[in-house]
Amino acid sequence: MLVVGDLSQIEPRVLAYLSGNTELLEIFKSGADPYAAFGARMFGIPGMTKDSHPLLRQSAKSALIGANYQLGWRSFSQQLLAGFLGAPPVMYTVEDAKLLGVTQDEADAFISYEPFFKRALEIPRVCTDNEILVHCIAAKKIIDLYRGSSQETVAFWNMCTSALEGVLSGNGKPFTYKCLEFSKEKIRLPNGMFLRYPNLRWDVEEKEWQYGEGSNVTKVYAGKITENCVSAVARIVMTDAMLKISFWGDILLTVHDELIVLTDEEDVEDAAQAVKEALTEDPIFMPGIPLACDVSWAKRYGDAK
Repeated sequence: MLVVGDLSQIEPRVLAYLSGNTELLEIFKSGADPYAAFGARMFGIPGMTKDSHPLLRQSAKSALIGANYQLGWRSFSQQLLAGFLGAPPVMYTVEDAKLLGVTQDEADAFISYEPFFKRALEIPRVCTDNEILVHCIAAKKIIDLYRGSSQETVAFWNMCTSALEGVLSGNGKPFTYKCLEFSKEKIRLPNGMFLRYPNLRWDVEEKEWQYGEGSNVTKVYAGKITENCVSAVARIVMTDAMLKISFWGDILLTVHDELIVLTDEEDVEDAAQAVKEALTEDPIFMPGIPLACDVSWAKRYGDAK
């Protein structure tokens, strides 16, 4: 039998812990719908549910999952049109924009600001210019609301910017932030491995931070460092769990935040419980983080989804 353990919202939980967002951690700890609860905070609507405010709840979900790494309104607009993180494609309408709280002054300011106007119209699409402008105005409203209601995440970005300009580039002293250790061109993770940024420097012509050489030059900024740290720490949660449950069967593979284990049919319920406990146990490097997962099993992987 295949036992599938699927970590729930692992990256937003890790970022909430690293950034010290206690309110969001309490939302996760409560077991309530995290997207509706975050939407209530983001839009200022207490008691929001999936049924009462489906558009706002979905918008809060998109922001919570995707905007954590400094995603801008233009990229967000494009991803929504294509289907954000596997969701069906979305194009915001005038009615949607009103529900999101877009004011006429905000719409006028967007349209009258030439860089925004031009960037919106450059997005590949099959709709009219007016429709793409409305869509982008609504998408920008979501990004603005997310950043306004997630000061802790913004503060973490600022810390990463300071680290990038200081210690990571060799212009400051090493320091420890929670389970991460920053030093020149690298960040030490809680399992002793490193995120490395070799030959990190400021490119004067491109006006951006870069690392690597030759054809392997990569742009780096606060949002990317945030993503690297969060993804790496979340991966350690997964690999630590893999070590704990190897007794129960063969670990076949991982799929993003899923762990797939092959076990004997007579042991499947015990194995499933072991998988759940391993994935949700407090990591020693993040004490108190509220982890959660869904566990299922079947003969075929597709049937266990």
